[in-house]
Amino acid sequence: MTESKLLEFSDAILSGGTGRSGTTIIGKLLTRHSKIGIARPTEIKVLTSGNGLLDLHLGRRSGKYRKLLINDQLHLIRFKQRLYGEWWTRDIKLTPNKPEQIPGTQVGLLQGMTREDIDRIYQELKKDFRRDKTRATQSFLRSLIDIHKAGNKKEIWVDTTPINVMRASEIQEFLPGIRFIHMVRDGRDAIASVIKEPWGPNNFEEGLKWWRGRMIKNLNGSLKVGSSMLTLALEDFAINDRENSYLKILKFSNVLDEEVMRKYFEERIRPENVRQGRWKHEADKPNEF
Repeated sequence: MTESKLLEFSDAILSGGTGRSGTTIIGKLLTRHSKIGIARPTEIKVLTSGNGLLDLHLGRRSGKYRKLLINDQLHLIRFKQRLYGEWWTRDIKLTPNKPEQIPGTQVGLLQGMTREDIDRIYQELKKDFRRDKTRATQSFLRSLIDIHKAGNKKEIWVDTTPINVMRASEIQEFLPGIRFIHMVRDGRDAIASVIKEPWGPNNFEEGLKWWRGRMIKNLNGSLKVGSSMLTLALEDFAINDRENSYLKILKFSNVLDEEVMRKYFEERIRPENVRQGRWKHEADKPNEF
Protein backbone atom coordinates (compact mmCIF):
# COMPACT_ATOMS: atom_id res chain seq x y z
CA MET A 1 0.00 0.00 0.00
CA THR A 2 1.13 3.56 -0.71
CA GLU A 3 2.60 5.22 2.37
CA SER A 4 0.29 7.40 4.49
CA LYS A 5 2.14 10.62 3.74
CA LEU A 6 1.44 10.20 0.02
CA LEU A 7 -2.32 9.77 0.31
CA GLU A 8 -3.06 13.36 -0.63
CA PHE A 9 -4.44 14.58 -3.93
CA SER A 10 -3.64 18.27 -4.34
CA ASP A 11 -1.82 17.31 -7.55
CA ALA A 12 -5.11 16.21 -9.16
CA ILE A 13 -7.83 18.26 -10.88
CA LEU A 14 -11.16 16.79 -11.95
CA SER A 15 -13.22 18.59 -14.57
CA GLY A 16 -16.91 17.85 -14.88
CA GLY A 17 -20.28 19.10 -16.01
CA THR A 18 -23.44 17.89 -17.67
CA GLY A 19 -21.69 16.36 -20.65
CA ARG A 20 -21.02 18.36 -23.85
CA SER A 21 -20.39 21.36 -21.60
CA GLY A 22 -16.65 21.81 -22.13
CA THR A 23 -15.08 19.26 -19.78
CA THR A 24 -12.89 17.82 -22.52
CA ILE A 25 -11.96 21.25 -23.89
CA ILE A 26 -10.62 22.41 -20.53
CA GLY A 27 -8.63 19.19 -20.19
CA LYS A 28 -7.06 19.60 -23.62
CA LEU A 29 -6.07 23.17 -22.78
CA LEU A 30 -4.55 22.31 -19.41
CA THR A 31 -2.48 19.47 -20.78
CA ARG A 32 -0.67 21.93 -23.08
CA HIS A 33 1.06 23.21 -19.95
CA SER A 34 4.46 21.71 -19.15
CA LYS A 35 3.34 20.84 -15.60
CA ILE A 36 -0.08 19.36 -16.38
CA GLY A 37 -0.88 15.98 -17.92
CA ILE A 38 -4.24 14.46 -18.80
CA ALA A 39 -5.39 11.02 -17.70
CA ARG A 40 -5.23 8.13 -20.13
CA PRO A 41 -8.00 7.63 -20.98
CA THR A 42 -9.21 11.17 -20.39
CA GLU A 43 -12.20 9.71 -18.49
CA ILE A 44 -10.81 6.95 -16.27
CA LYS A 45 -14.26 5.70 -15.10
CA VAL A 46 -12.69 3.64 -12.31
CA LEU A 47 -13.28 6.42 -9.76
CA THR A 48 -16.91 7.47 -10.23
CA SER A 49 -18.64 4.76 -12.27
CA GLY A 50 -20.97 2.31 -10.56
CA ASN A 51 -19.10 0.02 -8.15
CA GLY A 52 -15.91 1.98 -8.76
CA LEU A 53 -13.44 3.20 -6.16
CA LEU A 54 -15.78 5.81 -4.70
CA ASP A 55 -18.57 3.28 -4.32
CA LEU A 56 -16.20 0.76 -2.73
CA HIS A 57 -15.16 3.40 -0.22
CA LEU A 58 -18.79 4.31 0.55
CA GLY A 59 -20.06 0.73 0.50
CA ARG A 60 -22.59 1.73 -2.15
CA ARG A 61 -23.72 -1.10 -4.40
CA SER A 62 -25.18 -0.24 -7.80
CA GLY A 63 -26.20 -1.83 -11.07
CA LYS A 64 -28.21 -4.91 -11.92
CA TYR A 65 -26.19 -7.13 -9.58
CA ARG A 66 -26.41 -4.84 -6.55
CA LYS A 67 -28.72 -7.15 -4.55
CA LEU A 68 -26.16 -9.94 -4.89
CA LEU A 69 -23.34 -7.82 -3.46
CA ILE A 70 -24.22 -8.64 0.13
CA ASN A 71 -20.78 -7.93 1.61
CA ASP A 72 -17.63 -5.96 0.90
CA GLN A 73 -15.75 -8.91 -0.58
CA LEU A 74 -18.44 -9.55 -3.19
CA HIS A 75 -18.44 -5.82 -3.89
CA LEU A 76 -14.70 -6.03 -4.52
CA ILE A 77 -15.24 -8.94 -6.91
CA ARG A 78 -17.70 -6.82 -8.91
CA PHE A 79 -15.13 -4.02 -8.98
CA LYS A 80 -12.56 -6.47 -10.36
CA GLN A 81 -14.95 -7.60 -13.09
CA ARG A 82 -15.41 -4.04 -14.28
CA LEU A 83 -11.74 -3.16 -13.81
CA TYR A 84 -10.51 -5.98 -16.03
CA GLY A 85 -13.52 -5.65 -18.33
CA GLU A 86 -14.77 -2.42 -19.84
CA TRP A 87 -12.61 -0.12 -17.72
CA TRP A 88 -9.45 -1.82 -18.96
CA THR A 89 -10.40 -2.04 -22.64
CA ARG A 90 -13.47 -1.38 -24.76
CA ASP A 91 -14.36 -0.33 -28.29
CA ILE A 92 -14.35 3.41 -28.78
CA LYS A 93 -17.82 4.95 -28.92
CA LEU A 94 -18.12 6.61 -32.30
CA THR A 95 -19.66 10.05 -32.34
CA PRO A 96 -20.40 12.60 -35.09
CA ASN A 97 -18.74 15.20 -32.86
CA LYS A 98 -15.38 13.44 -33.36
CA PRO A 99 -15.11 12.41 -37.04
CA GLU A 100 -11.43 11.53 -36.61
CA GLN A 101 -12.29 8.42 -34.59
CA ILE A 102 -11.39 5.03 -36.06
CA PRO A 103 -13.90 2.16 -35.62
CA GLY A 104 -12.54 -0.69 -33.52
CA THR A 105 -10.03 1.46 -31.65
CA GLN A 106 -9.51 0.15 -28.12
CA VAL A 107 -9.72 2.67 -25.30
CA GLY A 108 -9.53 2.33 -21.54
CA LEU A 109 -6.95 2.12 -18.79
CA LEU A 110 -4.64 0.20 -21.13
CA GLN A 111 -3.90 3.58 -22.76
CA GLY A 112 -1.99 4.78 -19.71
CA MET A 113 -0.52 1.71 -18.01
CA THR A 114 0.61 -1.84 -18.58
CA ARG A 115 -1.20 -5.01 -17.58
CA GLU A 116 1.56 -5.55 -15.02
CA ASP A 117 0.76 -2.13 -13.54
CA ILE A 118 -2.94 -2.84 -13.14
CA ASP A 119 -2.27 -6.32 -11.75
CA ARG A 120 0.08 -4.90 -9.15
CA ILE A 121 -2.17 -2.14 -7.87
CA TYR A 122 -5.21 -4.41 -7.86
CA GLN A 123 -3.38 -7.00 -5.77
CA GLU A 124 -2.40 -4.25 -3.33
CA LEU A 125 -6.04 -3.18 -3.13
CA LYS A 126 -7.21 -6.74 -2.56
CA LYS A 127 -4.62 -7.36 0.14
CA ASP A 128 -5.51 -4.27 2.18
CA PHE A 129 -9.24 -3.99 1.44
CA ARG A 130 -10.54 -6.09 4.33
CA ARG A 131 -8.46 -4.20 6.88
CA ASP A 132 -9.21 -0.66 5.66
CA LYS A 133 -11.27 -0.31 2.49
CA THR A 134 -11.04 3.48 2.43
CA ARG A 135 -7.27 3.43 2.70
CA ALA A 136 -7.01 0.67 0.12
CA THR A 137 -9.18 2.43 -2.44
CA GLN A 138 -7.40 5.75 -1.92
CA SER A 139 -4.09 3.99 -2.43
CA PHE A 140 -5.28 2.39 -5.67
CA LEU A 141 -6.08 5.79 -7.18
CA ARG A 142 -2.91 7.32 -5.77
CA SER A 143 -0.91 4.59 -7.52
CA LEU A 144 -2.82 5.05 -10.79
CA ILE A 145 -2.15 8.79 -10.79
CA ASP A 146 1.52 8.25 -9.99
CA ILE A 147 1.85 5.79 -12.89
CA HIS A 148 0.38 8.36 -15.28
CA LYS A 149 2.61 11.12 -13.91
CA ALA A 150 5.70 8.95 -14.22
CA GLY A 151 4.78 8.30 -17.85
CA ASN A 152 4.22 11.91 -18.91
CA LYS A 153 6.78 13.51 -16.55
CA LYS A 154 4.26 16.10 -15.36
CA GLU A 155 3.35 17.32 -11.88
CA ILE A 156 -0.43 17.73 -12.09
CA TRP A 157 -2.95 15.13 -13.26
CA VAL A 158 -6.33 15.94 -14.86
CA ASP A 159 -9.37 13.71 -15.47
CA THR A 160 -12.38 14.93 -17.48
CA THR A 161 -15.21 12.57 -16.49
CA PRO A 162 -18.43 14.67 -16.55
CA ILE A 163 -19.95 13.14 -13.40
CA ASN A 164 -16.95 14.25 -11.33
CA VAL A 165 -18.98 17.33 -10.37
CA MET A 166 -22.13 15.35 -9.63
CA ARG A 167 -20.18 13.43 -6.98
CA ALA A 168 -17.83 16.24 -5.97
CA SER A 169 -18.77 16.40 -2.28
CA GLU A 170 -18.26 12.66 -1.89
CA ILE A 171 -14.98 12.79 -3.80
CA GLN A 172 -13.68 15.71 -1.74
CA GLU A 173 -14.26 13.77 1.47
CA PHE A 174 -12.60 10.71 -0.07
CA LEU A 175 -9.58 12.39 -1.68
CA PRO A 176 -8.00 15.12 0.48
CA GLY A 177 -6.77 18.12 -1.50
CA ILE A 178 -8.60 17.30 -4.74
CA ARG A 179 -9.71 20.20 -6.95
CA PHE A 180 -12.60 20.53 -9.42
CA ILE A 181 -13.40 22.61 -12.49
CA HIS A 182 -17.14 22.74 -13.17
CA MET A 183 -17.79 23.58 -16.82
CA VAL A 184 -21.27 24.97 -17.48
CA ARG A 185 -22.89 25.80 -20.80
CA ASP A 186 -26.16 27.18 -22.11
CA GLY A 187 -28.35 24.13 -21.64
CA ARG A 188 -29.94 24.52 -25.06
CA ASP A 189 -26.57 24.27 -26.79
CA ALA A 190 -25.51 21.37 -24.58
CA ILE A 191 -28.70 19.56 -25.57
CA ALA A 192 -28.17 20.31 -29.27
CA SER A 193 -24.76 18.69 -28.98
CA VAL A 194 -25.67 15.72 -26.80
CA ILE A 195 -28.55 14.49 -28.98
CA LYS A 196 -25.96 13.81 -31.70
CA GLU A 197 -24.21 11.37 -29.38
CA PRO A 198 -25.02 7.62 -29.36
CA TRP A 199 -25.28 7.53 -25.55
CA GLY A 200 -27.65 10.38 -24.73
CA PRO A 201 -31.21 11.59 -25.32
CA ASN A 202 -32.47 11.53 -28.90
CA ASN A 203 -34.43 14.76 -29.17
CA PHE A 204 -34.76 18.19 -27.58
CA GLU A 205 -37.71 17.23 -25.39
CA GLU A 206 -35.82 14.31 -23.86
CA GLY A 207 -32.71 16.47 -23.77
CA LEU A 208 -34.37 19.11 -21.59
CA LYS A 209 -35.25 16.49 -18.98
CA TRP A 210 -31.73 15.04 -19.20
CA TRP A 211 -30.01 18.43 -18.82
CA ARG A 212 -32.25 19.55 -15.96
CA GLY A 213 -31.64 16.32 -14.08
CA ARG A 214 -27.89 16.54 -14.57
CA MET A 215 -27.72 20.17 -13.46
CA ILE A 216 -29.73 19.51 -10.30
CA LYS A 217 -27.44 16.61 -9.42
CA ASN A 218 -24.35 18.70 -10.19
CA LEU A 219 -25.49 21.55 -7.97
CA ASN A 220 -26.51 19.25 -5.13
CA GLY A 221 -23.32 17.24 -5.46
CA SER A 222 -21.06 20.27 -5.20
CA LEU A 223 -22.79 22.35 -2.49
CA LYS A 224 -20.10 21.75 0.14
CA VAL A 225 -17.00 21.89 -2.06
CA GLY A 226 -16.32 25.61 -1.64
CA SER A 227 -13.08 27.11 -2.93
CA SER A 228 -11.85 23.73 -4.16
CA MET A 229 -14.09 24.19 -7.21
CA LEU A 230 -13.78 26.68 -10.06
CA THR A 231 -17.04 27.15 -11.96
CA LEU A 232 -16.53 28.40 -15.50
CA ALA A 233 -19.07 29.14 -18.22
CA LEU A 234 -18.00 27.85 -21.62
CA GLU A 235 -19.42 31.00 -23.23
CA ASP A 236 -17.21 33.22 -21.02
CA PHE A 237 -14.21 30.96 -21.55
CA ALA A 238 -14.46 31.01 -25.35
CA ILE A 239 -16.35 34.20 -26.19
CA ASN A 240 -17.47 36.78 -23.64
CA ASP A 241 -14.68 36.97 -21.07
CA ARG A 242 -11.78 35.10 -22.58
CA GLU A 243 -8.77 36.66 -20.91
CA ASN A 244 -10.23 36.78 -17.43
CA SER A 245 -11.40 33.17 -17.73
CA TYR A 246 -7.96 32.08 -18.90
CA LEU A 247 -6.28 33.83 -15.97
CA LYS A 248 -8.73 32.21 -13.54
CA ILE A 249 -7.72 28.79 -14.88
CA LEU A 250 -4.03 29.54 -14.40
CA LYS A 251 -4.57 30.81 -10.85
CA PHE A 252 -6.77 27.88 -9.87
CA SER A 253 -4.28 25.38 -11.31
CA ASN A 254 -1.43 27.22 -9.56
CA VAL A 255 0.69 27.49 -12.71
CA LEU A 256 2.19 30.36 -14.67
CA ASP A 257 1.25 31.19 -18.23
CA GLU A 258 3.21 29.42 -20.96
CA GLU A 259 3.50 30.05 -24.68
CA VAL A 260 2.28 26.62 -25.80
CA MET A 261 -0.83 26.75 -23.63
CA ARG A 262 -1.54 30.36 -24.55
CA LYS A 263 -1.19 29.57 -28.27
CA TYR A 264 -3.58 26.64 -28.00
CA PHE A 265 -6.11 28.85 -26.24
CA GLU A 266 -5.88 31.61 -28.84
CA GLU A 267 -5.88 29.34 -31.89
CA ARG A 268 -8.09 26.41 -30.94
CA ILE A 269 -10.58 27.70 -28.40
CA ARG A 270 -12.34 30.11 -30.68
CA PRO A 271 -15.86 31.57 -30.53
CA GLU A 272 -16.83 29.88 -33.78
CA ASN A 273 -15.77 26.48 -32.45
CA VAL A 274 -18.19 26.70 -29.53
CA ARG A 275 -21.15 27.26 -31.88
CA GLN A 276 -23.06 29.39 -29.42
CA GLY A 277 -26.76 29.48 -30.25
CA ARG A 278 -26.70 26.36 -32.43
CA TRP A 279 -29.98 25.28 -30.86
CA LYS A 280 -31.78 28.09 -32.69
CA HIS A 281 -31.09 26.36 -36.01
CA GLU A 282 -31.27 22.74 -34.90
CA ALA A 283 -34.34 22.55 -32.65
CA ASP A 284 -37.61 21.68 -34.38
CA LYS A 285 -39.47 24.30 -32.33
CA PRO A 286 -36.83 26.81 -31.16
CA ASN A 287 -39.47 29.25 -29.90
CA GLU A 288 -40.40 26.73 -27.21
CA PHE A 289 -36.89 26.70 -25.80
